[in-house]
Amino acid sequence: MGKRRARPLEGEDIKTSHWEDARHWMSIYDDLLRFKRSLLGRVEQELPSLSPIAQQAAAQDLTIIEEQLEGYQARLDLWYRRVWELRGLWLDPEGSLVLHQGREAHLTKREFQLLQFLLDHPHRFFTADQIKNRAWAEPALFPEEVRNYVRRVRKILADLEIPCDLVNRPHTGYSLVFRADQ
Repeated sequence: MGKRRARPLEGEDIKTSHWEDARHWMSIYDDLLRFKRSLLGRVEQELPSLSPIAQQAAAQDLTIIEEQLEGYQARLDLWYRRVWELRGLWLDPEGSLVLHQGREAHLTKREFQLLQFLLDHPHRFFTADQIKNRAWAEPALFPEEVRNYVRRVRKILADLEIPCDLVNRPHTGYSLVFRADQ
């Protein structure tokens, strides 16, 4: 099944020049995602106790909910990127450079790949193994090396005063989280 693009909700204007509007839409899509994930979990939990006919109907509902989740995630990602544009963050892949409001920093290849990967997957958490495999395609690296790159990227974010944190949740992984108070 091909990926569907989610339609904007009424009132959305991706061309807004106000980062607060973008943060508002991020919040809305985050809430929608949480609701749909909860709904999906409940349907999956109840599925085995349903009759075969009801299971078939619920399976169709699961497909619809999963498609909606994909669409909402795509919209959240779009708004996340828009916030970065409005807040003055820019990545230059040619020079492995990150720029933020007149400040810049050169990154190593892996630092740049880590930052780019996390920016491309906002509000999602990735374990060290997932980062090794998806951001770098380097399964031979050790988790300690991932932590080392995380520490270095955190320092770069702090030095450039970029309003986000590279957080780690035990048993969940790492994610870039935009500070709501900025």
